[in-house]
Amino acid sequence: MGKKSALTPEQRTQLMLRLLSKEEPAAQIARRAGISEQSLYWWREEFLKAGQQAMSGCGAANENAKETERLQRHIGERDRVIGELTIANRVL
Repeated sequence: MGKKSALTPEQRTQLMLRLLSKEEPAAQIARRAGISEQSLYWWREEFLKAGQQAMSGCGAANENAKETERLQRHIGERDRVIGELTIANRVL
């Protein structure tokens, strides 16, 4: 496993924008940033995936809604079990 880059997310974003706009070759961008070309291409794939998720509505708000729905189902299931146990206790 490689070492973690010292570049900030903002610096990585700037690199991705330069790479995607083809301002200069990938090898030159990587060399100036002090990273490997492989890292640059890896970040590009991650950058594009995140953009695709944002455009499809799968951003943080959508993830929060999914988590809220999952928790509400979980609470509903617990309420159902508690109700059944309460009835069983009253019968006993």
